[in-house]
Amino acid sequence: MWLVAAPPVLHFGASLHAFRPYWWSMGLAVVIMLLGMVRAMAPLDVPFIQPLTIALAGWLIVVALRPAEGGVWAVWLNQLVVAGVIALSAGIALLISLRR
Repeated sequence: MWLVAAPPVLHFGASLHAFRPYWWSMGLAVVIMLLGMVRAMAPLDVPFIQPLTIALAGWLIVVALRPAEGGVWAVWLNQLVVAGVIALSAGIALLISLRR
């Protein structure tokens, strides 16, 4: 949720042009957030959510490391940290679910 809220909150720029480098990350953040909501409501009904979340967090890291014009280094660092936390938490959840 933070990746979607960060640009307006941190005033990365008020114009649509300023958000152009961040559309992929914001879109992936929305998908990861929806997967997290599904997992929170029915964790046993959808067992493939953790690997999918880990893969999307990995893709978020790839998007952050990809060179883009107009991006701010603080935004990319924020994205890398958030993606790492998402991947770590999904990985821990996967390991816990495998132990059962």
